[in-house]
Amino acid sequence: QKINSSYFVKKLQKSITEKFSNDELKEYESDVVISNATIEHVGNFENQVIKVKNMISLSKKYIVLSTPNRFYPVEFHTKLLFIHWLPKNIFRKILLFFKMNYFADQNNLNLLSKKELIKILDKFSGKINYKIYNIKFLGFVSNFFVIGKLKDN
Repeated sequence: QKINSSYFVKKLQKSITEKFSNDELKEYESDVVISNATIEHVGNFENQVIKVKNMISLSKKYIVLSTPNRFYPVEFHTKLLFIHWLPKNIFRKILLFFKMNYFADQNNLNLLSKKELIKILDKFSGKINYKIYNIKFLGFVSNFFVIGKLKDN
């Protein structure tokens, strides 16, 4: 899709897990920074923390993010049932067995539980107040939806 709008003239070719310069932060800051079901695709836990840190740094007021619940019965990416509840290393080996090499790589899929999501967000308790909403599908929590409000400095 091509967007022809003067509003979207600026482009930043950089990963959300890279370090941003002060000039980049100033130029690309926004009232709200939104991430819809991408935190599970940035790699290991440390990269997930960096992603949230950068979202906070780029925001003037709010961050909004969503991610699938690791403990929903169906894993949305692979369409497999329950095996993603196993320890992550065993889950990845099973994906390799099923020739799902892309999703077996932590850099491409690293699902979060609510506990892990809280652990990431709590690292920024001095910078944001947040609330996690449970999104349910067929009676089970399928996704987490987070709204974080930056604290006044």
